[in-house]
Amino acid sequence: MENQQSKDISLEKIALSSTNEMFRPKSEMTEEVLQDLADSIKQFGVIQPIVVRPSHKNEFYQLICGERRYRASQLAGKKTIPAMIRDVSEEVALVMQITENMQREDVHPLNEAKGFKIILENDKNLMTAELALRFGKSETYILQRLKLNALVREAKKAFLDERMLLGHAMILARLMPADQREALEQLVAYNGNYGTVAELQEYVDRQIMANLSKASFDLKDEALYKKAGSCTACPKRSGASPLLFADIIEKDRCFDKGCFFTKCERFLVNRTRQAIETEPNLLFLTNNNDAPLEKILEMLNDHKLKPIIEYNDFYDHNQGGSKVKGLWISGRKAGQVATVYLKKEVKEASENGNVKVVVAKIQERVVRGRELDREKVYAKVLESLKAHPTQKKTHEQKMIKEEEVFLWYVIYDKARFSTRETLNKTLGLNLNKPEKFYETLKNLTPEQRAFMLRKVMLDQYGGNYPTTDYGYIIRKIAEAYGDIDIKGFENEQAEIRTRREQRTQERIKLLQKNAKAVKS
Repeated sequence: MENQQSKDISLEKIALSSTNEMFRPKSEMTEEVLQDLADSIKQFGVIQPIVVRPSHKNEFYQLICGERRYRASQLAGKKTIPAMIRDVSEEVALVMQITENMQREDVHPLNEAKGFKIILENDKNLMTAELALRFGKSETYILQRLKLNALVREAKKAFLDERMLLGHAMILARLMPADQREALEQLVAYNGNYGTVAELQEYVDRQIMANLSKASFDLKDEALYKKAGSCTACPKRSGASPLLFADIIEKDRCFDKGCFFTKCERFLVNRTRQAIETEPNLLFLTNNNDAPLEKILEMLNDHKLKPIIEYNDFYDHNQGGSKVKGLWISGRKAGQVATVYLKKEVKEASENGNVKVVVAKIQERVVRGRELDREKVYAKVLESLKAHPTQKKTHEQKMIKEEEVFLWYVIYDKARFSTRETLNKTLGLNLNKPEKFYETLKNLTPEQRAFMLRKVMLDQYGGNYPTTDYGYIIRKIAEAYGDIDIKGFENEQAEIRTRREQRTQERIKLLQKNAKAVKS
């Protein structure tokens, strides 16, 4: 049994609790509001004792219940106040305080929500049904109040400021934060305020809540979006909590638009991939208003497939064209297979009745799929190399053997066609077999490497450009060989230059002499 006693204690030894503030606005604690109670206390005293708990560290007490009586006693000039002393823990005191405050008739629903939440957090074994019995409420009432804690800050402020009703708050609290803000912004943009509860519900029904019974994907699929899991086990589904969503007629309405659309998109991508790889008899249907996802268009483009467009290429009713089956890849029918009719001028791209043709097309797509796999892996390899530590200037790793092979490939790749043919024949290079080509480059002897470099060097970097950087290097190579008569070339060219410049000087003198003769 907990210790309990009643006695008069000094007002100066009572410490207030901040928890009371969340249940009662400050306006209720003004002198003007408390004056009548203070007058009553002057005349009759405090009829019902306040409730406090002792602080074992000092002689003070913490107020649990009775803040208005405490403040009115101060206003009445009293020094002491009758108090029921309850030797309970801080957690128990908090629950008592919340419970006492929640008995008032004017508690705001948001404060109720906070109070119920705190009580449940302090007693992990307490069920909502038991909490409902404790407060004389229905379990639906408790669950709906608890849900109000999920309101975004803007909605809570508007609710406390009485700019929206409880009905607004309950509808919004079921939504994800981003969807709450979207609904608020759209209603204000349209109405200038939050409108009626019916208008908010209509907007949520039309733009945010999704009807799971019409979902294209399997609600039990846990792998489709692993982060979210299956819809059947999701608490954001109306059917998961009939008491909380008692006003929702449909059993399965989704309150997480982002998750629902993510699942729809992933299902559609997977379904399109399946059709591309194993159902070549299906065409891909779209319309002029709803563009397919970029990922789907990329997959079709990779396999050289094009979607056909409603009314441009086909109709959903017979107008004399070929009857074919197609998979909708956009719009409200996305993911559905439908029978459509091609326009007469549109050539049928499938041959449903010919098994051999269908099998051949499947096999072709298998081959293309393997090519795409290799391309995707290669793209990832390149990205990894670009981000590799060896790309940094400060990296100390020397060139590895495989990089040297690529260096010789770069040199080979610079060769002209005729030079390549010579290199292929002389060195045994085979471009049609990458593995063999790599091994040949890897195992080139120093003499073979020198042969390739010399061929490509003169093939690509010839011409009369002695002042270029590569021209300077080629000159240095020739000097290093030691058996090229560079000095003789220079002397020979010097003699030619001397004779050329002598002729030039003679021509200039003759022109000047003739000019003087004309003047005289």
